[in-house]
Amino acid sequence: MKPSCYFLAVTWSDSPVSTHYRALGEELARRGHQIVFIVDKQNKQVENHESNPAVYSWPSSRPTKLKDALFLRRLIKQYKPECVMGAFGSANLVLLVGWWMRVPNRVACYLTLADQLKVGSSLNRLKLRILQLRKKLIYTLATHIVPNSAAGSTDVQKVYGVPSKKCNVLYLSLPDPKPELGELTISEERNGLICVGRLHPAKGQDVLLRAIAKLKDQFPETIFEFVGDGPCKDECLRLAKELGIEDRCRFVGFLPLDEVIRRMAASAVSVVPSRSECFGLVNIESLAVGTPVVASNVGGISEIFDDGEEGFLVPPDDPEMLAMRLAEILSNPQLRHEMSDKAQLRFQRFEQKNVVNDQVNWLESLEQKTMANVSL
Repeated sequence: MKPSCYFLAVTWSDSPVSTHYRALGEELARRGHQIVFIVDKQNKQVENHESNPAVYSWPSSRPTKLKDALFLRRLIKQYKPECVMGAFGSANLVLLVGWWMRVPNRVACYLTLADQLKVGSSLNRLKLRILQLRKKLIYTLATHIVPNSAAGSTDVQKVYGVPSKKCNVLYLSLPDPKPELGELTISEERNGLICVGRLHPAKGQDVLLRAIAKLKDQFPETIFEFVGDGPCKDECLRLAKELGIEDRCRFVGFLPLDEVIRRMAASAVSVVPSRSECFGLVNIESLAVGTPVVASNVGGISEIFDDGEEGFLVPPDDPEMLAMRLAEILSNPQLRHEMSDKAQLRFQRFEQKNVVNDQVNWLESLEQKTMANVSL
């Protein structure tokens, strides 16, 4: 097909989300399209205006100002893209300026459920309502909304009134880590537990700490590792001390993605105790390295793996059930082996090359539809 130009205004960091969108842009470029990434200002050192993909950074730390709109308008005039896609903080501006400049395809990535924004938020109801109404108005300017789960698709339709015909689920993905890690096996040495995620009320680390308190006598040698930083770190440390499990819990802070994957591959169980989750890429990371998952049955998590097969789904905010399921896996090596094998097979559904190829096909189809409509 005729080469087109695509703008991807996405996050640029050492994270699975960034890895997915970079792979998407690189595959589009490999097929002959011109790709322009617009990334966070703090990543200005990655700018490269002459390459394909080209990389620019926003003028502001958060793209919400007039100078950001004028900057995007200038780039659109220069490159004349057929499609602009925005994620996270850039989505509003990308849709607004894209509509203003009459870009044919304006795509918003929907990666966070509406109730996730409320959990632990300092904003009052009125402010949250105003933000919701603003987002509802902005979404009318989109030609397509791409949630990263069916749960996200339902949420954006219910909360923001987006028509179902505008929604198309595009799962996030992960490159297969096995070439770097080698063959993965579940051994008796894999007896630790890992929880990866921002330390935030929506992620439910406090629920896991209460579950650990119920397990400490049954599994006296097991270490429980928490990877990530966030506003609830002091609260988690205080709760661990109150529960008498501070010597069993390690809060290691932020780690590079490759180190997260290695630690996950060395763990017996990965825990995702979220109170709300649109998708949860950490579940994919666990499947990729054959680590059984025990996760809250919320949002899009149940779309990733099946209860009792690659792990267990439990009700959110239920430390009793969480502890019971963790004990079931930790005490049963045979079950861990079976779940590990199933997890690695399940991962193929989210392997990056397969997922990105399908999503690029979809993006290319938007341009074909636009051209067909113009010719009518």
